[in-house]
Amino acid sequence: MTTKATWTLETLEQMPWAQAFKKEAPVSYATAMRYALEDRLQVFIEHTTESGEPQWVIRVLDDPSFWMDAVPTKTAAIQISREMGWKIVR
Repeated sequence: MTTKATWTLETLEQMPWAQAFKKEAPVSYATAMRYALEDRLQVFIEHTTESGEPQWVIRVLDDPSFWMDAVPTKTAAIQISREMGWKIVR
C-alpha cells in the first residue's frame, strides 16, 4: 500500500475505495476525495439503519452527515479506515 504521505489526487483516484465511491455516489465524489486527502482525517464508525438496511457507516468527525463508506460489518469498516489512513476516534 502506498503511504498516505505520498498520496496525490491521481494516486487516490486509482484506489479501489475511490473507484467504488465514484460509482456509488458521484455527486459526493469531490468532497470525499478532499476529505480522504486530509493528513489526519478523523472518522467514527457507527451502526445505522438510516438507508433502510443495517450497515456500519464511516462518518467524518467534523462533518458527521458525510459518509466516507457504508459496509455490512464493523470489521470491514475498521479495515477500510485503516487502509485509507483515517484515524478512528470512536
